[in-house]
Amino acid sequence: MSDDIFHHGGAIDLAAAHYNIALDQWLDLSTGINPVPYPVGTPSPESWHRLPLKSDNDALIDAAQTCYHVPSPAHIASAPGTQALIQLVPFLLAQTGLVKTAVIFGPTYGEHARAWERAGVKTTEISYPAHTRLSLVQNHEKSGDIIASHDVFVIVNPNNPDGGMIDATSLFDFAKRLQDQGKYLIIDEAFADTVPGLSLCSKINMLTHTVILRSFGKFFGLAGARVGFAITAAPLARLISDRLGPWAIPGPALHIATQALTDTNWQTTTRTRLARDASRLDHLICALPDCQLVGGTGLLRLYSGACLPALHHHLATNGIWGRRFHRTPNWLRLGLPGSETDWHRLQSALDEFSPVTR
Repeated sequence: MSDDIFHHGGAIDLAAAHYNIALDQWLDLSTGINPVPYPVGTPSPESWHRLPLKSDNDALIDAAQTCYHVPSPAHIASAPGTQALIQLVPFLLAQTGLVKTAVIFGPTYGEHARAWERAGVKTTEISYPAHTRLSLVQNHEKSGDIIASHDVFVIVNPNNPDGGMIDATSLFDFAKRLQDQGKYLIIDEAFADTVPGLSLCSKINMLTHTVILRSFGKFFGLAGARVGFAITAAPLARLISDRLGPWAIPGPALHIATQALTDTNWQTTTRTRLARDASRLDHLICALPDCQLVGGTGLLRLYSGACLPALHHHLATNGIWGRRFHRTPNWLRLGLPGSETDWHRLQSALDEFSPVTR
């Protein structure tokens, strides 16, 4: 099977072609996108017809400031998705001449390493279990050599795919240590909406060498809107905005994201539902022989077990797509079903699975 089909979550079109199942017949559980999206309503005709106004983007920034508890809007740059920022920030920092080496705390989202390599930065990914990554951040002696030999540190918090978390106090202290040595910390908070207490956004005014990336599409279930934010020191936020240029985010997406970011009732209700559904999925999958939860967030769950490669194939033949990992073939990452129909479909496929016979 082509590596492209396992490169990221999604790729339903490739899965459909490989398994010869029509695209509209698939249940995609391979991504960490909320399956019950924010109700977008109908954007105004003007938002489609005209170029976005400065006031539209300002309103989005203000909504993000309140939602993420950022001290000032000057610390926020909006972008057409965090993927654009993941690709842009390495070039901006590399151009300073102060950044030549980067380390990625993994295993994690693969685009981080590729982005730094594309920017000409020597990049290393260190792969450790979640508790070891936490220990490296907390323990000065353990992390001393790593800090001394790198200029940039990339941490996804909570981590994708294993859900490993670093508490805000430990991460803030680590950011300050790096800052004191003129080194940078990139924190990808794409999945922090489900655990807002982990975020360092409220302390960004004290962190001159930290860039926090926030994704709108995952928690709000609107990945197609392509909205994201870099939260960082004001000069770098301005530079990011300048490099992206005007009208980076389409008008309809600006209005939808502004509304969603200010809807605190929906956010609170959604966190509760996601936590309940994550536990429900764990109960289903961990009932399989020798299968256990590695970790996860409210939007994705990672499991380990000898039967999981066979389960991935079995689910795929039933039009249910999960996320496999070539380096760790006994891992399977699943997102959450959205409707009761989807839950019943997954349950039926699991009931038909016979790990002993494969």
